[in-house]
Amino acid sequence: MPRPSDSFSRRVLTSQLAVIIVVLTLAAVIFSWLGIRNVTDTTETQALAIARTLSTDSVVTQAATDASARGISPDTARTSDVQKLAMETGARNSVDFVVVTDDRGLRLAHPEPSLIGKKVSTSPDAALAGHEEITHQAGTLGETVRAKVPVYSSTGDGTVVGEVSVGIRTSAVGADVRREVLAIGGLAAAALAVGVVASIALGRRLKRQTLGIGPEELSQMAQHQEAVLRGLDDGVLGFSPDGELTLTNQTARRLLGQDAVTDLASVPEEIRRMVAEVLGGDHGDDTALRRRIAVADRILLATAVQVRRGGMSVGGVVTLRDETQVLTMSRQLASVTTMADALRAQRHEFANRLHTVMGLVGTGAYGEAESYLGEILRTGPIGAPIQGVELVDDPYLRALIEAKGTTAAESGVDLRVAEDSLVLGRVRDPEDVTLILGNLIDNAVRAVAQCDAVSRVVEIQLLSDRSALHAVVTDTGPGIASEEAGEAAFEEGMSGAGAPDADGHGLGIGLALCRRVAGRHGGRVWLLARHDDRLGGASFGVILPDVLEEKE
Repeated sequence: MPRPSDSFSRRVLTSQLAVIIVVLTLAAVIFSWLGIRNVTDTTETQALAIARTLSTDSVVTQAATDASARGISPDTARTSDVQKLAMETGARNSVDFVVVTDDRGLRLAHPEPSLIGKKVSTSPDAALAGHEEITHQAGTLGETVRAKVPVYSSTGDGTVVGEVSVGIRTSAVGADVRREVLAIGGLAAAALAVGVVASIALGRRLKRQTLGIGPEELSQMAQHQEAVLRGLDDGVLGFSPDGELTLTNQTARRLLGQDAVTDLASVPEEIRRMVAEVLGGDHGDDTALRRRIAVADRILLATAVQVRRGGMSVGGVVTLRDETQVLTMSRQLASVTTMADALRAQRHEFANRLHTVMGLVGTGAYGEAESYLGEILRTGPIGAPIQGVELVDDPYLRALIEAKGTTAAESGVDLRVAEDSLVLGRVRDPEDVTLILGNLIDNAVRAVAQCDAVSRVVEIQLLSDRSALHAVVTDTGPGIASEEAGEAAFEEGMSGAGAPDADGHGLGIGLALCRRVAGRHGGRVWLLARHDDRLGGASFGVILPDVLEEKE
């Protein structure tokens, strides 16, 4: 999906401003209409209240009653108390006019004295009929809001004898309306300014939090993320910039042996340390940190990287790859290669000896041939300098020991088989058995080769118990300092640091792999002694049930 030309924050700002403008416009229109109604209603109420008050005044009722009975004298009316009262009321209440008429609509009081005695310009019929009326009409004084109220006879018989009309010019009403509209417009403009500032601030914050990615891209990324996480054979753990766990996939949960990995506490300690180192910047922005870790019976390659976008850290990702099967096959292949080399050497040596026998027989030296064959039967197929190798009859075990003996001799280490060794059966699963023994022998040879011991010996003790194989590998090296270091040899060597322990044991993944393979057969590999009583070095024990079968 192509990325929109406008940035996400700009689109958010534009959308918010459009909404704000529409809302404020509607609000301004509604409040202006309400303000106009309020001003108009207030004006009408004011005019009606003044008219009602004046219509019940005794001066007005008496003047209207007299005028209704005897008629009006304009000259007298211009100076009458009704005229004075009307003028004072209009001035006191800031209204434009107060008019009083008799029951014929002739003016008894008016702001223009010259119009007194003349008929009003607007119809007084409603008021003279006994009804109050509020109208917007044009008269001699212009467009006004008028309140007309009937005046009843002072005799109390309920006869309408005139009306009071109070008017306020619409220009005054319009001025009040304009003030209301301007106030509402000012508030709307202030609200719009606040909305613009808030929208800009929100847009900038959204840009920082989304790294400038638009909603279309976020939606597409979420879809791709779900598809990728489900399709990956590797486990994936995502972490926020402050190191909190934010993302896991099903493969990661399976590799870690957990149904749910929901928080940092459910992640192995080694992975937490890797994330802290990567996010702390100790390994550079683009450097991946790789380590092998042991989780339950699995050997995992963990790769931690820091993720950055636009120069800003957005967290870290740890990928987990199960290397158990690959490493097991690699070790098994190494063991098979070792056995193949030993068997090839045996074949070559055996062929040489057969040629010797044939030469002796061909020359008629039958006694020498018989003696030579007896010597071969006593020493084995190869006259390798491995003490006690003749006690091992299984071809796989013997080939492994002879091959390892040759390698050990190159390092100045004497590999031998203990005198009390006895294996009656044949190995049915040579790859796993030779993998475990081969790793233990290699570790022991390495430990001895790295020390300055006078006696440089690695001893193997092999015993069979029906279908079970028991083995002990002991060396004359420096031993192991503590129980914690002995157990760490099965785990801490997984750190990927690439440096051996002080005693040479636990380098790389060998011991952890041995323990896993032995566990698969229902057996175990463990540290038997940190310092053997006889040889002085470390001693490792092995029990492998159901790996032997009877000879045919």
